[in-house]
Amino acid sequence: MEDKPFIFSRNMTAISKGLAIVLMVYHHLFAFPNRIEAVHYKPIMMVDNLPLDQLIGQFGKLCVAIFLFLSGLGLYKSFESKHKFTFRQGLIRVFNFFTIYWLVFFIFIPIGLKYFDDTVRYAWNPKLFIYNLFALIHTYNGEWWFISVYIELVLLFPLIIKLIEKWPTLTSYLSFIFLFLSAFFLHIDEFFSNLELVQIGINHLGTLFQWQIMFITGIYFSKYSLFEKMDAFFSKIHLNNKIVFLLLLVLYFYFRQYSFKFIIGTRGPEIEGIYNYSDFILAPMVIFSFVKLVQNITILERLFLLLGKHSTIIWLTHTFFIYYFFQEISFAPYYSTLIVIWVFILTIMVSIGINFLIDLVHIPFFRKTRMGTS
Repeated sequence: MEDKPFIFSRNMTAISKGLAIVLMVYHHLFAFPNRIEAVHYKPIMMVDNLPLDQLIGQFGKLCVAIFLFLSGLGLYKSFESKHKFTFRQGLIRVFNFFTIYWLVFFIFIPIGLKYFDDTVRYAWNPKLFIYNLFALIHTYNGEWWFISVYIELVLLFPLIIKLIEKWPTLTSYLSFIFLFLSAFFLHIDEFFSNLELVQIGINHLGTLFQWQIMFITGIYFSKYSLFEKMDAFFSKIHLNNKIVFLLLLVLYFYFRQYSFKFIIGTRGPEIEGIYNYSDFILAPMVIFSFVKLVQNITILERLFLLLGKHSTIIWLTHTFFIYYFFQEISFAPYYSTLIVIWVFILTIMVSIGINFLIDLVHIPFFRKTRMGTS
């Protein structure tokens, strides 16, 4: 059967989000052995004296670039269809996201404050509670750092799109400059030890500079229809088949795992935190190859569509199960593959429940604002 043309539709985006959330869960389950020392699991197999699950988990850090890439691509498609994207539209999107975030927050954080108050993470502090509530810091859940990056990029999108539409080449150069400037912010907050809000602002700026290039790459891929051009290229050279795309995914995995180790070993630990600079290139390549691989395989399409549909709430909740509250329950199946499946079952059940609550709180005004972002 001939593959369908590669038109990056909403379903393609959902499938890609499904891939990203699998990589994220693998990353947090197995990439940090010191964080799961209290539990045990049996890996799929050993590779170079390391569990294969740990290698997959390390590769899974790519999920951040994939999510940001898809956010930029999706926002540009919205801009393209309506020929505008205002700051007010950005605020509506941020408000809608905060509605989900706050529901998760007020379900899980009281559990931590009530039953885990003997830990430093959940010791009660009114100021830290407010800071976390508005995503200024992320001490209650370390993996929520991504929230502020996403929100800031959505709010900046009207400005970014004006720059890209007027000066596309200059904007791409600026994006690279900001990426390398991010290293400047790694330790500069130490000079403002008595100015807490300044420290927070500097940390936000450094993180934003580091990851904005992934978001902007997604905009360029949408603006210039690069996925469609890639599909045409592979068809032209007669390599538009699933075996090729599977081999490409293996190649991407090898490149990120072993090339990055060489870079760190050569340049030293001072570049830790920005060594994943090439993820803005790898993310679209992995998305393209993966979607082409699962396309027309109905069971895989449906599985990753399901995961993509629930990806936001899975992202916001999965580390409460993996690290903070229910680690022993999460690792109970013992075999790594079963652990991954079990964590998805738990978090999808939570997602279904939270989506039910979201439907309950949709007052008429809120319904209207949600419709305005679709």
